[in-house]
Amino acid sequence: MDLKTMYERLGQRFKVDNWWPAESEFEIMVGAILTQQTAWGNVEKAIANMKSHNVLNVDSLVALDNDSLEEMIVPAGFYRQKASRIKGLANYIKLHYESDLVVMLSKPIDEARRELLSIKGIGEETADSILLFAGHRPKFVAASYVSRIFKRTGILDSEDYGEIQRYVESIVPPKPEIYGKFYSRLVQLAKTHCRPRPICRGCPLEHECAFNARKGR
Repeated sequence: MDLKTMYERLGQRFKVDNWWPAESEFEIMVGAILTQQTAWGNVEKAIANMKSHNVLNVDSLVALDNDSLEEMIVPAGFYRQKASRIKGLANYIKLHYESDLVVMLSKPIDEARRELLSIKGIGEETADSILLFAGHRPKFVAASYVSRIFKRTGILDSEDYGEIQRYVESIVPPKPEIYGKFYSRLVQLAKTHCRPRPICRGCPLEHECAFNARKGR
């Protein structure tokens, strides 16, 4: 199997054109932090709480006290840690860009990525999610389940984030809409079939997957 076949097969099964619905780029940035180590349903509850208090913007978050933010995002788990990270991100954008995050995300992509990674609590997956979905930049998100899927299907035997990302970006056209769809389709596959304990029957990659072929021997 190659990446083109995988992309097409997954597209036939999973329709995920509006993968990260949000009302603003900043909402996506906050969501990328909230989704660390939790399910998306919990993130939606935290986002709804923030919206109900009208604080889902840089200036309001800078002015908001930590205790109030922590209370709003309790559903997302690790609320003290995540509140600190969200406040740190808002303070950074306020200080360096006068609250205009578009300026930061519009920088050359490698420069913008390095800058995001310099902010406490933002790792590679979070930074790349921000670049791809908030900045609409061609940066593939090589999350851990991508490694699992690639290894099982025989695409690439690696757990190294950078190696997986470079591999995909060397083959797939650098278009954010394609990277976004590919990533979201892989997420759906990981949730429905390619779990830690795989459910191979009915998987859209069942007949091309190296793992499934070995299992059938």
